[in-house]
Amino acid sequence: MNMELDNVIHLNFAEQQPDKLMQYRIRKILLVCCSYDEYILEEDGHIDTQINREYSELNISNPPTIIHVTNTEDALAHLKAENDFDCVITMFNVGGDGDVFTFAEEIKSIKPNLPVVVLSSFSKAVYNRIHETSSTAVDNFFCWHGSSDLLIAIIKLMEDKLNAANDILENGVQAILLIEDSIRFYSSYLSELYRILLLQNHESIKDAYNEDQQIMRKRSRPKVLLATNMAEGVELYNKYRDNLLGVISDVGMIQKAGDKVYDEKKDAGIEIARMVKAQTPWMPVILQSSQSEYKQVADAMGVGFIAKNSPTLLESLRHYILKEFCFGDFEFESKSLPMNFGHAADLQQMEDLIKIVPDDVLEYNLSQMRLSKWLYARGLFPLAKVLRSINSSDFESTEAHRTSLVKLFHDYRRMLGQGIVAQFDEKHYSDAISFARIGDGSIGGKARGLAFMNGVLAKHNHYFKYPNVRVMIPRSVVLATDCFDDFLNLNGLRNIILEDGMDDDSVLSEFLNSVVPPYLYSQLKAFVVTCTRPLAVRSSSKLEDSHYQPFAGVYSTYMIPRCEDDDQMLRMLIRAIKSVYASVFYASSRAYIQSTQNVLSEEKMAVLIQEVCGTEDNGYYFPTLSGVARSRNMYPIG
Repeated sequence: MNMELDNVIHLNFAEQQPDKLMQYRIRKILLVCCSYDEYILEEDGHIDTQINREYSELNISNPPTIIHVTNTEDALAHLKAENDFDCVITMFNVGGDGDVFTFAEEIKSIKPNLPVVVLSSFSKAVYNRIHETSSTAVDNFFCWHGSSDLLIAIIKLMEDKLNAANDILENGVQAILLIEDSIRFYSSYLSELYRILLLQNHESIKDAYNEDQQIMRKRSRPKVLLATNMAEGVELYNKYRDNLLGVISDVGMIQKAGDKVYDEKKDAGIEIARMVKAQTPWMPVILQSSQSEYKQVADAMGVGFIAKNSPTLLESLRHYILKEFCFGDFEFESKSLPMNFGHAADLQQMEDLIKIVPDDVLEYNLSQMRLSKWLYARGLFPLAKVLRSINSSDFESTEAHRTSLVKLFHDYRRMLGQGIVAQFDEKHYSDAISFARIGDGSIGGKARGLAFMNGVLAKHNHYFKYPNVRVMIPRSVVLATDCFDDFLNLNGLRNIILEDGMDDDSVLSEFLNSVVPPYLYSQLKAFVVTCTRPLAVRSSSKLEDSHYQPFAGVYSTYMIPRCEDDDQMLRMLIRAIKSVYASVFYASSRAYIQSTQNVLSEEKMAVLIQEVCGTEDNGYYFPTLSGVARSRNMYPIG
């Protein structure tokens, strides 16, 4: 069973690539509104700044360009002259000849497939006119309150619609289905939903190990699917139900596009909720209605209910989504007790909690798919998919199920840390990260070679290649060369370079009596806490492992034991790092650098810290292998 799960995780993980997601984007928008509305967006709402920031965070170039015109004549002239608009957003009371419906029909006559979105302030007379008009040229109406959040939500909604089939069905991205025919309410809901999703997305990237993983999780954020009638809602549910986080539905709504408000089906949402619960009992459903008597019906079906006339409508919606869609920190809930049994903010904490929560609590949360929902919401599709594909009947006991889950989470964390050079983050660093760097400078020749080998192992899928064997490099952290520069500058040690008369003991004494930068101290402290083995502290200078000049054995390497006292181990580690730094300026090092026609002042030292692989026996630690490997160059260069 474990090997089967290993293979499923591995195959799915290999398919995760950021460029497969969000392939279709809104690049150019024609905005038709008066100058005051444009001012609200550009100055008060900072719409361009918000869009540019989001696109840069997603590592997507060319954020949408907004072209503003104040009347329909100018808008139509732009559409005839330019062929690269992705949508038109116009106010209801648009300047120019005719009304907005005539304008939309003229747009469709020029570009039949161009989406047209109309914004209108909330007015009963306007809404009656919208519902009574038979024109189908307008794709969506939204209620405009002068907030730029709605325009951002509209852009996101259109992009979600464009990318839904590929991202959801092909790549496992999750979605929230909103079924609501009231323009006023779905406009408010969409702004709130995307605000919640943005916060969730921000939380989900905190334990990503490098920028690529962060971008992958950002692009994997759950999408929002909007249906404005019952038939459309049922169609979207049937199409995407295997990838839905939950359903939010109005109770009374029209049955199909073109129906009049007075023909709405009073219990359409109840019918949808029953269908969802019959097919996927664990899926969260929330109903909302201005008629409070439907709360009893919702309670009987085991679904949520929010009164539309409640002054805390959006707050109640936010609370329900955070809890039932498993956004934010995960809380292990009990079926019978009104309490939780711990919360997890990341995969490491989740792994630790799975080990200790009571059997009934673990089985309840698994049966309700809460763990897989939490993983899906964080963009961790491979692990979520495996969790959803297994259940308690696949195991002999709850303890066997628990053991398998712990191994699953542990292996997945390790796999995420393979083949990358992670930027060290003391808040989220864990033993799952095989190679991390502190600083932004060069990592030196020795560390570079190991980082390359780490990438080769991941590229050729060695982690899961052999049953019950994990092939990886020893866990490593490298202090980049800018840490070396900061250390020299902080302690005024640059003069060591100029003094040829200092002996090795004096150089070492100067370095040992110096202090490391505060940021380096705190990050090394976070690293030491995770260590369970002795450490090798190795030089990794810019000149080491160069193609034409051997530097093996020129600089010092130190070994320090694993101590029960973390502070004592930290002191030994810092002394070892200072000693490696000092070895750059020893007499033998100076002489060798000079003999190779290099300049001492140009040499930069990175330090590679690695766990020592081996076994402990009666208080002694025996490395698995120790020695020097030599190769013969059959084509030497003079």
